[in-house]
Amino acid sequence: MRKYIVPLLFLAGAGLIGWVAYDYSASGSEVARFELHGTEGSGRLVTLDPSMNPMRAVLTVSYDIELMEENNRAFDYSVIMVGPGGMQTFTAEGQQRDKREDRTPEYASKTSEQVIKTFDIPAPGDYLLDWRIMPEKAQVTAQAISLRRNVTPLRVPFLIAGGACILLAFLFLLRSRKRRS
Repeated sequence: MRKYIVPLLFLAGAGLIGWVAYDYSASGSEVARFELHGTEGSGRLVTLDPSMNPMRAVLTVSYDIELMEENNRAFDYSVIMVGPGGMQTFTAEGQQRDKREDRTPEYASKTSEQVIKTFDIPAPGDYLLDWRIMPEKAQVTAQAISLRRNVTPLRVPFLIAGGACILLAFLFLLRSRKRRS
């Protein structure tokens, strides 16, 4: 039984963390999807109302990158959503970084899917999304932003339980190694 506890704890921890991450990014239903072209622009107007709360914006970028350094800055992004009367609903800024696996340069094709913001719609009306994606070392091949409605919040208790399972697995592993030596 003892030889099975470490793999079971690792699997349980990874399963819980994976489930929480997937649920966080894919919960709710998609209201709008904006295929983005170029480095900056505005999406079409989309009609939203408070019954869709909470909402989540998800950025998906496919890109090619040559990983020359240990830590490579692929692209920077900035997204702003404006509502009726010019009211700012949310802003989000960030960057995508990719690490090289070993000491030799490598060329990679990747897709980054990031939850950029969870937000509430304060009033019904038409909303406009302005965006800018500035490639640094990456060549962007496709990019999109999707808005999802009625999303579930991050399930922190399950995330903590998954982390605790992985931590327990490491502790059991260390303990068994000390007994052998």
